[in-house]
Amino acid sequence: MFFKFFIPDTMKRILFFLGFAVLSYSALPATVSSSLESVRVFLWGAEINRTATAEVKPGIHEIIFTGLPMDIDPNSVQVKGSGPFTILSVSHRNNFLISPQVSTELKILRDSLEYYTQRFNNRQAMLNVYLEEEALLLANKSMGGEAGVRPAELKNLADFFRSRMTEVKELQLKTRIEIQQLQDRQNRLRQQIARLGSEQNVNVGEVVVTVSATRSARGQFEFSYITRSAGWNAMYDIRAEDTQKPVEMLMKASVRQNTGEDWENIRLTLSTANPLDSRVVPSLSTWFLRYVEPVAQAPYGAAQRSRLKETYMMDFESAPLYIIADDEIVEEALAGSVAGITIATQTHTTREYFIDTPYNIMSGADDQMIEVLRDELPAQFTYFAVPRVERDAFLVARITGWEDFVILPGKMGVFFEDSWVGSTFINPEQTADTLEVSLGTDRSVAVERKRLTEFSRKGVLGRRTTETVAWEIVIRNGKNIPVSIEVKDQIPVSTDGDIQITLEEKSGAIHQESTGILTWRLEIAPGQTVRKPFRYSVRYPSDKKIRLE
Repeated sequence: MFFKFFIPDTMKRILFFLGFAVLSYSALPATVSSSLESVRVFLWGAEINRTATAEVKPGIHEIIFTGLPMDIDPNSVQVKGSGPFTILSVSHRNNFLISPQVSTELKILRDSLEYYTQRFNNRQAMLNVYLEEEALLLANKSMGGEAGVRPAELKNLADFFRSRMTEVKELQLKTRIEIQQLQDRQNRLRQQIARLGSEQNVNVGEVVVTVSATRSARGQFEFSYITRSAGWNAMYDIRAEDTQKPVEMLMKASVRQNTGEDWENIRLTLSTANPLDSRVVPSLSTWFLRYVEPVAQAPYGAAQRSRLKETYMMDFESAPLYIIADDEIVEEALAGSVAGITIATQTHTTREYFIDTPYNIMSGADDQMIEVLRDELPAQFTYFAVPRVERDAFLVARITGWEDFVILPGKMGVFFEDSWVGSTFINPEQTADTLEVSLGTDRSVAVERKRLTEFSRKGVLGRRTTETVAWEIVIRNGKNIPVSIEVKDQIPVSTDGDIQITLEEKSGAIHQESTGILTWRLEIAPGQTVRKPFRYSVRYPSDKKIRLE
């Protein structure tokens, strides 16, 4: 019975290679797709959270999660698995052999281009037919030979030639116009496709997970990574219905993404953190404390159009935010419904906002505007006027409690009485506790500056000339409510010892001698008119000339 236990060498080799083949088969990598679950969008970058299900076989083998962005930060990849297996390693790579995922918008554009290309080719073919028909008519217009043709036949031929040639020419003109229109449409589509196509990832990223399993099982995987192809920036709106009510303040997020994958029906978290910062433990350096230096600031009034002849120094706390002419912000209406918000966490450096409403954010498309916060804030309204350079009075809102909204620099749209006023830029690091925002001009509050000629005179005494200049500022409140107004004017400041300037009348104004600025702070009742005259004199050598006003 010895032969039952005898195995020839040939059979041993066969069994060896069969076993090796089985092991090799079990080691073949499995390519798995994954589902996008949620996104945390940072100012620069985004953390993508995905889930997947994969069949895990006994032994050591790789599971490849494909269809991912190529610009994944390899150090940010995190994978968690649930099942009878152990994760041995995780890595990221780019696969240049797989065609990149195309966004829905790009697919639509390419389909449109194909449609218009077919129409273009069709109209081009018809134009060639009409041109050939014209050539045929011209080639056969000489008929009858030496014998000629009878007048009746000639008339019929002429009528036919004229009628058909006219029709052919009209068809050619119409077709050329259609061809030009189709060509213009093709060019616009190609430009848009080129823009979106250049923004699409040129290859596909993959996360490779090596696992070791003792038996076959269906594993559940959760993994996340950070991509640089996304981000958001803050924008704000200030809406004031009238001067008797609080202002409404909105914080919005302009979210962009170019990951090559459309985010459809995704819940977002907006974070002020920067995940691309260095992961090295920071150290502290000496904190030197200095005074905040005042800055040269344009005076109250038309910020961009005119100003007092001399700029003056103003502290940060007293500088309102002036509007800037800008029509683009009108287009920045909310693209989706109002989102419910919960501020989840806040540290000294970061804050996160959970957006309850799911959003669709297409890859490579225009930025998506998302409302983040909305609330009413107390505000004090004051009018400012500089009648020397501008007859209109400017309404400024002093807003408190804005710190929970303006945490990042950004453009701010300004609305007053349901009308668009303009936009400004706000930086929380350069704004005082009270936020001052210009709401534009209000013609119901009229300010006029008149020369009082009866009090203005010029005289010479010896070698000295004295000029006296008198003005009157007239403020009229045409509103049915009382208003607070701050009016500014100025007298000159001498730069020479021979020039002596004396303020003779100021009507209760605050005079800043270093700048010559006069300031009146007034409370004016409805329908009331207030007059504030002021007068100054200038003495200088008679052989010199000066210019006043």
